[in-house]
Amino acid sequence: MQSVTAQQQVILTGLPRSGTTLTCHLLNKLSDCVALHEPLVPLDLIAYKRGDLISVIADYFTTQRLQILQKGTAVSKSFGGQVPDNPMAGVDPNTGKRIRVLDGRLVQINKKLSNDFYLAIKQPAFFTAILKDLVASGLFNCFAVVRNPLSVLLSWNSVEMPVSQGRVPAAEAFAPELKQQLDHIPDVYDRQVFLLDWFFQQYINYLPSEHILFYEETIKSNGKSLGKISPLAYHLSESLSSKNNNHLYSGTLKKILLEKILNKKEGAFWEFYSEEQLVSLAGVKS
Repeated sequence: MQSVTAQQQVILTGLPRSGTTLTCHLLNKLSDCVALHEPLVPLDLIAYKRGDLISVIADYFTTQRLQILQKGTAVSKSFGGQVPDNPMAGVDPNTGKRIRVLDGRLVQINKKLSNDFYLAIKQPAFFTAILKDLVASGLFNCFAVVRNPLSVLLSWNSVEMPVSQGRVPAAEAFAPELKQQLDHIPDVYDRQVFLLDWFFQQYINYLPSEHILFYEETIKSNGKSLGKISPLAYHLSESLSSKNNNHLYSGTLKKILLEKILNKKEGAFWEFYSEEQLVSLAGVKS
């Protein structure tokens, strides 16, 4: 355990519905890597002061690493004992929205690992809210997953999750100013665009550009772009297809959301994606 460095302690954050679970799924295919899907319960950690909270997370990495090495199991949201590639693969027959298919809180680790294997923990909203402190601690290697802003908003509106209402409780609990700002935005789509901008702004503020992982690049490279996290990923050659233009997405909603995004002239997401990329995805003229 003494040989473990920050390089092997991977904090994985990103926009909700940007491909963070797919990233975990791919990392788990690597021979000396384990990626856990939201094992922490953020709202249970509200009472900790920020410095203590970072220590709690560091200790959690240590206890999970020991459990993996000694018992071959780890705490993680799971389906069939594994991290799925898409946790929202079910469909609610009443609303038509996608719902979670997760069925457990434990995963089986069925591979031989070195003592200093890569351990990634994914908590998109929670880790984004405390990203400044996670990076400043120097204890972790922090990465964020981003995706075409229009696809993200379309996905938010197709799932039964708080983001469909423009809220993220796990982030708001640790970023009171975010909660206050969202409280004063009555329109759900305007809240979503504000939230989208907030996520992107955190990554601009606290992460170097090489620690931003693009969903589109992950798909295009068959997973190889995750070599930024672990060099082992450069050997991946998975058959992946983009869900950016999912058939579930409404054409009418595309136009509404595209207009909302285009009106956000100073949005942080413009540092990552162009207007042309969004308009092309929408299939409409801006």
